[in-house]
Order: sequence, then C-alpha cells, then structure tokens
Amino acid sequence: MSTEPIESLIKKLSPLMEEESEIFRELAVFFGRASKIQTDRSELSKFLGRKRLYQVLRFTGKSFKDCVYQLVDDHPESMEALGMLRYYTSPKKKIDWEQIEHAEIALGKELTTNAYGWMPDAWTAFEGESDEEGNPHELVAILAFDYGD
Repeated sequence: MSTEPIESLIKKLSPLMEEESEIFRELAVFFGRASKIQTDRSELSKFLGRKRLYQVLRFTGKSFKDCVYQLVDDHPESMEALGMLRYYTSPKKKIDWEQIEHAEIALGKELTTNAYGWMPDAWTAFEGESDEEGNPHELVAILAFDYGD
C-alpha cells in the first residue's frame, strides 16, 4: 500500500483536476484514512481513467437503504456509469453494519434488473460525529462516466 498522501496521488493520476473541485474533495474523503473499511488505492487509477466526466450525488434518509433507493429511483443515469465509489456516513458515532449490508443488498437487487459494469465498484463507511439519534443517514456516490471521443 502506498503511503503517499492521497491528494498527491490524485494530482499525479489526474493532473488537470482542480484541488478545489467537489470530485477531488470527495475522492480524498473516500480514500482517506478515516474510513472504517480500508480502501484499495489501486481502485483510484481505475476510476480516474481517460476521457471521463465525474458526478457526486448526495443522499440523506431515515436509513441507508432509503438513500440507496433515492440513488436508484431519482438517478437512473447512475446505472450508465463506468465506475462508482460510495460511502455511507452513520448518523451517530457507532456504525450499524447490518443497515449498510441491507442497503448494499438492496442496491445489488436493483442492479440485477439493469445491466451495469462499474469498474471500480467499491464502498466504505464513516462514523458520524454525534451519539444523538435523529441525525440522517448519508450516502455519497461518486460516479465516473465516459464522455467519448
């Protein structure tokens, strides 16, 4: 595993990407050290391929599964993506892994009815900053699309 700072690696792989851009910031979060599941940095080079357009989608809901359904129902274009990286942020300091599993299963069931071939297709999770109930569950999806010739 590379010990190079993720921001430097993003700049090396995509030198024209603006450091102030939303996609740059979200990639730095996704591959950052605070995630509860170690992310594979080799996925970054697959994601930042040539001739790509990027989109960041954010969802909040009563559950992670609710966020996944918003992604599928409100953004059918996401099924056309070349790659998708997504992360879940818990509404409190302790992550409910079972809820994330239910969300990923729901996403998988939705995808069986649609042709997709995301490369990469990866997810991770972050703990929230509060122990209070009532904060929304969050899902951030980072998508890469082919913009052609």
